[in-house]
Amino acid sequence: MKALQSLTELFTQSVTDAKNVELWAENGQIDCTQGLNVDGFDIAYTVNINMSNVDVQPEILMMHLVTWLNQYDVARESKGLEPPAFATQRLDNGHFDIKLQVDIKETYSLEESATGAWKQGDARLDCVSDFAIAAIEDELPLLEFIGSTGDLPECS
Repeated sequence: MKALQSLTELFTQSVTDAKNVELWAENGQIDCTQGLNVDGFDIAYTVNINMSNVDVQPEILMMHLVTWLNQYDVARESKGLEPPAFATQRLDNGHFDIKLQVDIKETYSLEESATGAWKQGDARLDCVSDFAIAAIEDELPLLEFIGSTGDLPECS
């Protein structure tokens, strides 16, 4: 589940302190064909992102997510995925509780490898995620956060 790992790195390293955020997958399902030969499978799941008492404006957080989606999940509509959903509550101290849900679909393929953990016929294979940064990254305009330094807390 490379997308979950990538989102976890985004939120714990670039958005808020790791102690203020939890990410997990739920509602997972495996989509595969049945037959004599297996060439891979898809997994679909919902990533839940819960942030508590964060000093990040919701729109700043959403822009981080939009940037990630533009880099890693550009074909969402063709996968039949719903747009990300959110809930937010402003706290008395000016911080926010923010919840996001992002539907993900990842493909796993079998690749031939001399040390592969799986054997099909005479071939040894590894099961690998096809999750990667979009091939069109160079065509996307660079989007950098240049807001005031007080908008994001220091990460430890």
